[in-house]
Amino acid sequence: MTSRRLFGAATLLALGTAGLLGGTASASPEPDPVDPRAVLVEGNLEWNHENVCERAGLTGTAMDGDLPEGSTSKTLPHTADGLRSITITGGLEGYTVTGVVVKGGNDSNVYYVDAPDGTEPLGELSWEKLTAPINNSGKAADISHWFFCVEEDTSSEEPTGENPGENPGEDPGENPGENPGENPGENPDEENPGESVAPTTNESVAATPTTTTTVPAVAAGANDGDLANTGYNGGWMLIAGLGLVAAGAAFVASPKLRGLLRR
Repeated sequence: MTSRRLFGAATLLALGTAGLLGGTASASPEPDPVDPRAVLVEGNLEWNHENVCERAGLTGTAMDGDLPEGSTSKTLPHTADGLRSITITGGLEGYTVTGVVVKGGNDSNVYYVDAPDGTEPLGELSWEKLTAPINNSGKAADISHWFFCVEEDTSSEEPTGENPGENPGEDPGENPGENPGENPGENPDEENPGESVAPTTNESVAATPTTTTTVPAVAAGANDGDLANTGYNGGWMLIAGLGLVAAGAAFVASPKLRGLLRR
């Protein structure tokens, strides 16, 4: 009788222990799945550490993502689910984001825009539910801080000297020396200053009456000096002068004539 009671008590104790263990196991939370986009990097990473982007496997310069209220610094537009996760909703003008680092516990999760082999890239915005690494409890650690790495975007800069159409020194319309209409040295009117070319028009011009004046003919030799022709005839004076010269010469040459005159 006593043996049966002891056996029954042992059986009840075993069943109770099994039920208690089963209830505890069923009440334990399921571990969080590992994010296929995240790469675990051990150790503490801060945005202001030297070469922190390089240590995280990223390129560019680090910028703090968890800014205090009222800060004038730049950060990525985002929302937060308490300390469990963050969601990046937009980019940063003038910069290209290369990756995001989320720190929690002792380690950090690194999310890549251009992911290495075996890791999923972030893809197009929005980048949802970025978390810290999973801790020993199987859950993602609370986020202590996060930052991101960027490179300056040079795609919007204007080209310098590569487009000949934007070089003011090469604009043919601004070179006065190449305009034939503005070069005084090429004016055809100045090559022959003695020749005046009258403009040609297609308009009819009324005929002007012409008056003809008859000028008496002048004997040849009378106008050898290219003097103006006034109509005066001095031929008789020339004949009279020649006669006087001949008489004077005869007087000088004839002694008889001189003797007659002396008497």
